[in-house]
Amino acid sequence: MPAIPTHLSRTKIALGAGLFGLVASFVVAVTGTSGGARADAQSPAPARHFIANLKGATTPFALGYNLADKSSVSSLSLLPAAVQSVFWLGQKCPKPADSTFKATVDALASNPKVFAYYLSDEPHIGDCPGGPAALRSRADYIRAASHGRQKSFVVLSKVTDYKPFAPASSHVDLVGLDPYPCSTAHPQCDLGKIGEKVSAARSAGVPPAAIVPVYQAFGQERTTSHYYNQPTASQEHAMLMEWKRLVPAPVMDYTYGWSNQSSAAPTLVDSPALQKVFATFFATGN
Repeated sequence: MPAIPTHLSRTKIALGAGLFGLVASFVVAVTGTSGGARADAQSPAPARHFIANLKGATTPFALGYNLADKSSVSSLSLLPAAVQSVFWLGQKCPKPADSTFKATVDALASNPKVFAYYLSDEPHIGDCPGGPAALRSRADYIRAASHGRQKSFVVLSKVTDYKPFAPASSHVDLVGLDPYPCSTAHPQCDLGKIGEKVSAARSAGVPPAAIVPVYQAFGQERTTSHYYNQPTASQEHAMLMEWKRLVPAPVMDYTYGWSNQSSAAPTLVDSPALQKVFATFFATGN
């Protein structure tokens, strides 16, 4: 099955205070919390919703996304008050932490705008046998430098990669699973793929608390290699409900993705109907 590259160039993001204030007020009205800092010592941590390939877009923040992909230190200060970053320090085949990696993490370890580091996107053990050990050195360095405050994150696509890259081997905190149910092979969307991947990950040693759902919001109808179909609103809702049933309280979730790419078009930017589904789900859980 074709893999979709998820990390492209990151660009600066700015958000008008007026629009963000309206969204924050809406979330307070619906959920009783701002979705930012904890209201009191007993309040649960806010739900974290990550989306990639923003390319300067601000609309996703109005939908409830509060984790943005970033790759430059200078852009972090532009994030709105309630938004953090998943900072890209990724490699397809991870290499051990070197002086450049360590210097970057040292500079960001106390920055409250960095929630996690995206260390690898769909690595494969067959191509990268040293990957788990390399990730271990990177994840351990992040944990020590940030005193455990910041997280390490990878996305895995193949079941054969689950065990070698599981937290016990790689020491990463969070593992994204990206079964994309909607395709030309499954035009009605095969939701069973989600359960299969979650079950396989757990059997391979990925703890439930480490699983990050990766939501399909893209298709390939406008690309030269049309395999994936963009979900309809009803299909998206069913997908979200299935993920919620299997992973009811993830540390974060990940929607792929916002802007078009050569390998992914249409995407969430093209579908107001899907945007409404996500906004409602993030605000109400339904």
